[in-house]
Amino acid sequence: MDWEFAFLDSIRDNFSNPVFDEISKFFGDAVIPIIIVAMILLIIFKKTRRTGIALLISTVSVVIIGNLILKPAIARVRPYDVNTAVQLIVSAEHDFSFPSAHTYFAFTTATVIFMRYKKIGICCYILAILMALSRMYLYVHYPTDVIAGAIFGIGFGIAGYFIEKALYNFISNRKYKAKHEKNE
Repeated sequence: MDWEFAFLDSIRDNFSNPVFDEISKFFGDAVIPIIIVAMILLIIFKKTRRTGIALLISTVSVVIIGNLILKPAIARVRPYDVNTAVQLIVSAEHDFSFPSAHTYFAFTTATVIFMRYKKIGICCYILAILMALSRMYLYVHYPTDVIAGAIFGIGFGIAGYFIEKALYNFISNRKYKAKHEKNE
């Protein structure tokens, strides 16, 4: 864990400035609501509905595993609770540190979108990386929290994509069989 504090302190010492403060606060405050709105919009429109459903499946899954199971089971305290000399520029979080929920939300979203729309997905991955960096810049997560969040996000994004695809194929096959049985 010593290397993690050295890394966090290095970010803080070398990059701390008012512009990065505001950018990092934006990622902490706005990105999850933006992801939720985007998911709803994707589900509403028929052309993007499958992507929205895949995102919903992966997001619900990663929240259940990450927030409801892993965070309480591991119960890792946040870096600012250990290094109390750090002056936070955001409100203290009220849950545990591992894994980073903001990071897995961002990477789950980026992965699902990338699976369907490569160019937009690359842009989403860039935003997900910025999200991950902002969590360390704000001193609310250790590097391993963010790495785990990214891995979980990518994994659950891929799983959500394939689960939606399997459900779609299953439903399509049932409709096809029902239609042909009706015509016989």
